[in-house]
Amino acid sequence: MTNTSHVTILEEVCPRCRTSNLQNKTQRLLVNECGHELCEKCVEHLYIRGSAPCSTCKMPLKKSGFRQKRFEDYTVEREVDIRKRVLKDYNKVESDFETLREYNDYLEEVEDIVFNLTNNIDIEETKTRIDIYRKENFKSIQKNRVAQNKQEAYLKEKRLAEAKEAEERRAHEKECEMAEEMEREERRKKLLDQIANSDRPADEILLLHQEEQRTLASKSLLNNGFAVNMIMKGAKPSSTKIYTYKYEDPVGDNFGPKSDEVRLERFAEAVTCLSKVALSSGFEKMYAVQRPIDDAYSGLFLFK
Repeated sequence: MTNTSHVTILEEVCPRCRTSNLQNKTQRLLVNECGHELCEKCVEHLYIRGSAPCSTCKMPLKKSGFRQKRFEDYTVEREVDIRKRVLKDYNKVESDFETLREYNDYLEEVEDIVFNLTNNIDIEETKTRIDIYRKENFKSIQKNRVAQNKQEAYLKEKRLAEAKEAEERRAHEKECEMAEEMEREERRKKLLDQIANSDRPADEILLLHQEEQRTLASKSLLNNGFAVNMIMKGAKPSSTKIYTYKYEDPVGDNFGPKSDEVRLERFAEAVTCLSKVALSSGFEKMYAVQRPIDDAYSGLFLFK
C-alpha cells in the first residue's frame, strides 16, 4: 500500500484584480491600516501618486503604509495596527500610577479605545479623546518614548552580543574539532609507524595505544567545558588549589539546652539501616540523630 502526501496551498485572491497566487506564483498580498488586502501590482497602479482611498472601505491610505500580510483575518491585522498606533501615546507603565486599581482602569481605557477604532464605534469621539489625552500628557508621553527607545536599544544590543557570542562559540568548536581530527590523524600515523618499525608485538602496541586513547578522552571530558567557557570570556585558565572541607562548630547560642553525647549515643543505637557504602564514606550514626535533637532543643529558652 502506497501512502501519498498532498500539500494544500491556500488560495489568496486580490479583491480588486481577482488574481490568484495559484495563477501567479510570485504574487504577494499587501495590507495597510484598514486591513484590506491588495496585490503589489494594484498598489503600484492605484497609489502611483502616493496616496488614495482604499478600494474596499474608502479609507485614505498612503502607499508607504502597505506591508506584507501577517494574519489571515483582516480584522486581526487591523487591530494589531491600531493597537500599535494607540500604544505610541498610551505608553504609561505600572510605576506611573499610585495604585494598582488606577493602572488597571488605564489599561481598560486603552482596550476600549482599540475596540472602538477596530469596530468603527464612535470614531470621531474616540479620536477626540485621544487628542485630548495627547495634549494633557505630552511630557509623560515623550518621557516614556525615550525610555522605551533606550530599552529597545539595550535589548537589540544584547541580542547582537548573544548572536556574536554564539558565532564565536561555534567557530571555536569547529577549530577544536579540526584540531582533534588532526591529532587523531597524527596518532594513527604514529601507530602505523610503530607497528611497522618496532620490535614489539603488534598486540602490545595496540594495547598501549588504546590505553593512551582512554587517558586522553577522560582528560578531554573533564576540561572541555571549563576551557571553552574560559576562552569565550577571554580569561586564561589558571591552576587552582583544592582545599578539603573542614567542619567547624556553629558560633552563637541556640537558646536551648546542649545535646548530651551519652543520650545521643543511646538514640543512635536505634539507627540500623546504614549501608556499607554510607559507612565507608565516613558517615556516622551520630549524625542521623544529632541534628533533629539540636533542632528540637533550639529556641526553648526564649519562652522562659
